[in-house]
Formats: sequence, C-alpha cells, structure tokens
Amino acid sequence: MKKECEIVEDLLFGYQDGTLHNASKELVENHLISCEQCKKLFNEMKKDKIDNKKEQEEEIDYLKKVKKKINKKNKWIIIIGIILGIIILFNIFIFTYYYSEAGKVKIYLSDNITEEQKENIENSVTNIDGEAEIKYYSKEDSLNQMKEKFKDREELLSGYNKDNNPLPAYFVVDTEIENGEKIKNTVESLEGVEHINNIGDTNPYMFMLSEIIVEFNSN
Repeated sequence: MKKECEIVEDLLFGYQDGTLHNASKELVENHLISCEQCKKLFNEMKKDKIDNKKEQEEEIDYLKKVKKKINKKNKWIIIIGIILGIIILFNIFIFTYYYSEAGKVKIYLSDNITEEQKENIENSVTNIDGEAEIKYYSKEDSLNQMKEKFKDREELLSGYNKDNNPLPAYFVVDTEIENGEKIKNTVESLEGVEHINNIGDTNPYMFMLSEIIVEFNSN
C-alpha cells in the first residue's frame, strides 16, 4: 500500500488539475476511497488551492484598487495640467498683445486746436523719440472709425455727422514703452491737448478687459 500511496501522491496534482488519463484518474479515485492518509493529503491540497486562489483574487482586487487610484490621480494631474496650460497660454496672449500696444500713446486734441499747436505737439514728441511714428486722425476720422466699429448697430451713431461730431481729433504715437511716460508728462500741459492715454500705464489685465468690453459692445 505504501508504494501505491507514493504513486498516488505523485498523481494528486494532475488529478486536482484534471490532466490525468482515465486509467490514472480511476487509480487515484479508488485509492482515495480506501486510504485516509492520501485522502487527507488531497483535501489539504484542495484547501491550499482554494486559499491560494482567494489570496490571488485579493491581490488582484488590491491591484485593481491601486490602479484605479493611480488612474484617478493621473486624471486629475492631466486636468490640472490642462488648466495650467490654458492659464499660461492665456497669460502669454495677454502680455504679447499688451506689449504690442503698450508703446502707443493717444493724444486727444481740443476742437479749436490750431495748426501751430499741432506742430508744437509733434515737435515735442520728436524731441523725446526721434524715431517715434506719429499719426494724426481728424474728428471725421474718429467718427468714421467709430461707425465702422459699431456698423452692426448703426442706430447708435446715425444722428451724428461732421457738423455735430462729438469725437475729438487725436495723435497716435507709436514709441518705446519707456518713452510713453516721458511723452505724456511733456505733452499733457501743451495747448490744444485735452487728454492723453498712455497704454503703458495700464495694468495688462485691465487693458485686456477693456479691449474685450469694447469689442463686446461693438458686436
């Protein structure tokens, strides 16, 4: 019987896995009926297999939970990364646009300004920055620009013409940002000057907000 037990013990793993041929399978089953020792060993093997399977399932469940947490964490990292990317791009856009406009100074003129006063203003600007680009826009130019901006809402300006035009003539000076304040301080006290808008003095975010508001209202 001992020799048969040794043979059956060698076959138990195959029997448990269902890989034995019919003759070997029958030998094991008949032996287990009459041998308590081998039967006990087989039951322990079955229990170990169940325990191992349960342990594997628990490990798989744990790994699934870990993976789920990692995926959730990665998802938030991606979302935060996208938000930060949008914020960075938005700031790049704001400051790029701001610095493209920040060197511009608008000098609004009184209605009764003389040619001599306009020339004096231009000379004062040139003395500060000889390479500054100076453009003059008449009252009529101002009105036409405003009508173009509000062309989809013509009724707002339909009653205005060259005889009752409320908009001022102005100079636009395109200079370096650091010269904007110098030009403002020099020109604002000259005769014929009503008001000066130095974009370089404006906070970039407030400037962008004002541009958006103007664009929104024009539409």
